[in-house]
Amino acid sequence: MSGLNPAQLPQLRKVLKFYKVSSNVTGVFLLLLMVTWGIRRLPFLGFDLWLLGPNGFLTFEQYGIDGEGLPDSGFNLTVWILIIHGWLYVVYLFADFRVWTLMRWSFIRFLLIALGGVVPLLSFITENRYAKMAHTEIAELEAKS
Repeated sequence: MSGLNPAQLPQLRKVLKFYKVSSNVTGVFLLLLMVTWGIRRLPFLGFDLWLLGPNGFLTFEQYGIDGEGLPDSGFNLTVWILIIHGWLYVVYLFADFRVWTLMRWSFIRFLLIALGGVVPLLSFITENRYAKMAHTEIAELEAKS
């Protein structure tokens, strides 16, 4: 059992909700990133996902070296998914940090949870495992009170 502070239980419940949401959203964007990166990098593909470009609402646009051949209008969703995931990972790390500090867990747990934002599918596993652990510790503390 960690050294939970009973006075922080309401705050901890809010932080856990925030962690769950950030974990799932970050995980979804990481999966999108991996799919679009694979389409971009695998041999014989070399496509970016393009939104509102000259060739339609949502298209795959082939590019050459240094991005030549990509449309001049629209949005490169491959790049935007990468950027959004990067910022969501920062939010995810903040949520991880808040749960870790309030639960007073070991630094190894912080690192394992942090890996969830960069290893595909791991954010869903860590969210499930560590949220359950946190709820169990909270229930134990409440039972003692």
